[in-house]
Amino acid sequence: MAYKIFISYSTNDLEIVKELASYLQDPNVQVFIAEYSVNPSEQLNDSIIKAIKKCDHFVLFWSKNSKKSDYVPQEIGIAKSCEKKILPIVLDEGITLPGFINDLKYLPAYKGLSKSMLWAQKHLINTARKTENERGLVILGLIAGAIVLFGRD
Repeated sequence: MAYKIFISYSTNDLEIVKELASYLQDPNVQVFIAEYSVNPSEQLNDSIIKAIKKCDHFVLFWSKNSKKSDYVPQEIGIAKSCEKKILPIVLDEGITLPGFINDLKYLPAYKGLSKSMLWAQKHLINTARKTENERGLVILGLIAGAIVLFGRD
């Protein structure tokens, strides 16, 4: 099962979002970017809510643009209420994270976008691989338990 990453962003910052997505090309990782992950004729709001609820990691690109967005603050609220891991990436110097996530440590991409993208890539890919290994161990444990419980034939 792929490690699911939801990226929250303003469409004005889409080029930076695409850059991170290109860094996350890995068989263990599935990235949700509404611009590309929702097909025409599909309900955007429902697709976004489902993707946030199913994601393993919520990546927030926080900028002057996303601060003005109708969607981004609501996506943050959904992720927070679902207790998702949140990785904030701050694009503009001098803006603070909103409300209930203002105490999270963030990546200050305004100090060096490339360095921040590489750190995010390493962190997210490593987390995905670790999670995949843990899921594999759980499955092996379930199989072993079933063998013990039902016996071998």
